[in-house]
Amino acid sequence: MKKSKNDKLAKLIILILIVCIAAVGIWHLIKNIGVRAYAKNRLGIGENSNIEHLNQLNSNWTLPENYTLEIKEVRGIAMEWLQTKDTKPDKAILQLHGGAYTRSLKDNGITYRRAALQYARISGAGVLTVDYRVAPEHPYPAALEDAVLAYKWLLEQGYPSERIIIAGDSAGGGLALATALYIRDHDMLMPAALITMSAWTNLNYKRWTSPYIGNDRADNPYISPVYGEFDGFPPMLMQVGGDEMLLNDTIEVAQKAKEAGVSVRQTTYPGMFHVFQMLFPEIPEANEAWDEIEEFIKEICSEK
Repeated sequence: MKKSKNDKLAKLIILILIVCIAAVGIWHLIKNIGVRAYAKNRLGIGENSNIEHLNQLNSNWTLPENYTLEIKEVRGIAMEWLQTKDTKPDKAILQLHGGAYTRSLKDNGITYRRAALQYARISGAGVLTVDYRVAPEHPYPAALEDAVLAYKWLLEQGYPSERIIIAGDSAGGGLALATALYIRDHDMLMPAALITMSAWTNLNYKRWTSPYIGNDRADNPYISPVYGEFDGFPPMLMQVGGDEMLLNDTIEVAQKAKEAGVSVRQTTYPGMFHVFQMLFPEIPEANEAWDEIEEFIKEICSEK
């Protein structure tokens, strides 16, 4: 009788353990799904129709014959250099792509080739787009190291810092700010200006940890520039959509920079979603944003 009771108790314990293990597995599955949805909601381009528009624009895109696109490799890092054919641009734009620090340039390449061409058209600049290393294989500081490497490469090609603009969208916008922080903190010559679109400046969340953070702290200003100080920064144009979840990421940095004496033009486009600018020329607001970028670049270059 005693043995029978012990057997039943052992089976009950085993059953409880199995249920607990299954429950933990289900919890982790739900959590991972929630994390992915959380990141997508914060960093997605908006509704499915917007994604369809973007895919259509990308599928129809070809490089015009009067422009060239060269693939450069600098210390193992691939970079794309776009410029008008048979010219030597007198200025350069360093473009840092978005993608939550987890999608490489090859995942979104046509979007950023379109953007590079647009930058070149409105400014006459050569545009360098960096295929920086991404998480989880390459967490911080990989992306920052590659962005700084690209900036140094432009300097080595003979572009003076006052003729270089750093631009980025989403994670690339945050990386543009982090790159400028690094440049300033290491006594390098600062670029002429910064341009950000829907910048992701705060990776410090309670419910989610970005794989880009790795073993570092989310409040490291080189990871989350919102925690940085902006003394000595060049002029900045910071655009953001009024309906996107990263609205405050731009507003808070713009306010801190203004308080530090930086010249900041911060524009919120009402009703717009994350990185709406990439839907040019499909939607009027995207075209308006690029017109503003063109005006800003002209102002910066006329002062140099």
